Amino acid sequence: MRRLGLALPLAWNLLSSPAFAAESDIRGWDGLTWGMTAQQVESALPRAVPLSPPWDFGPLYAERMVRDVVVGGIAFDLVPELARKDGRLVQILFERRSPIPGPDELQSFVNDLHARLGPPAESCVVQSGLVTRLWRFPSAQVALTMVDFSADGSRGRLQRLLLRYTAAGHAPASPCERNKPRS
Repeated sequence: MRRLGLALPLAWNLLSSPAFAAESDIRGWDGLTWGMTAQQVESALPRAVPLSPPWDFGPLYAERMVRDVVVGGIAFDLVPELARKDGRLVQILFERRSPIPGPDELQSFVNDLHARLGPPAESCVVQSGLVTRLWRFPSAQVALTMVDFSADGSRGRLQRLLLRYTAAGHAPASPCERNKPRS
């Protein structure tokens, strides 16, 4: 396994790049749109492989995954998540686990996000080891989380990169808001 020695301050700097022209709204990703049924998602993702058993995310679940979906030059696993109550698409998770690409690739990735999404609505270090950046659109919320710890307690290198596109009506509360001191 490649050790990157990437510290949290570097991750924060990577998330602070300038913005360019950006999306005005997001209604899904590529051929996926909010509200699709499981069957429609399967048709839209011919390269998807079934998850056995399906992944359980509480009010959401996932039945399929597409490996090596490239976003901003980095390959992710794409996991379309459906609402348990009606079986319709409400979130698209992009997940990258170790090895995380190096600083140049991460900077290119963040630059690509800023070009697509514009300036984030919020940026925060949620807790030791988590950096979050959040964008809001009329139809969606996009959250980028960089995780700087692992189960063995190691610090100083990125372990996971998560990008979540969530339908606005299903978007969770901002992690930045949850951790603000109360007045």
